[in-house]
Amino acid sequence: MIKKVAIFDVDKTIINGDSMFMLLFYTLKKRPKSIIGLPRLFLMLLLYLLKIIDTKRAKEEMFYVINYLDEGDLEDFFKEKILNHTFFDAKEEIIKRKKEGYTVILISASPECYIRYFKKYFDVDYVLGTILRKNREGYTNIIDGENCKGEEKVLRLKKLLAEEDIEIDKENSLCYSDSLSDMPLFNLVENRFLINNNRRLEGFKNLRWK
Repeated sequence: MIKKVAIFDVDKTIINGDSMFMLLFYTLKKRPKSIIGLPRLFLMLLLYLLKIIDTKRAKEEMFYVINYLDEGDLEDFFKEKILNHTFFDAKEEIIKRKKEGYTVILISASPECYIRYFKKYFDVDYVLGTILRKNREGYTNIIDGENCKGEEKVLRLKKLLAEEDIEIDKENSLCYSDSLSDMPLFNLVENRFLINNNRRLEGFKNLRWK
């Protein structure tokens, strides 16, 4: 079925900031014992800057704090931090596009285990993010598969669309992101929006969201 879709990045597009750092500071405050992992985190980030470890490994280290949180904590984090950092204009745009009949898809490099709550608190159709491995105690910081970034976003999106029997109406579909690292997503649609980005490029419309 051919549908017009509205694709949204999350960090710095729908929300004002990076949810990875929000989660770190949230957990350090809520679970003070998690501070024990900071020295290792700093060391691993140094190794990343020295290009000794790759982005995926560094990201796993950043998310070590998720081992200290349960499902209730993740929803609380979403309500306390994510919702309170959501751009008003982003929320209005999502509402507008839903009323216009768009299938709204959020796709992010952030973990799906907490951005999935956008489906509960926003009127969106699908939410895709980096998958973190789960065990009996809850989510871990180990990435299952690949980091949902760049071309991986397109692969994840195409898999979803195939499962849902959806074909993108390229001419009438939309994509919103703060970063040109999402060019693989932008290339799926004709209508491209750069959010709070000062670059001016042909074929893109710049939006300032607050």
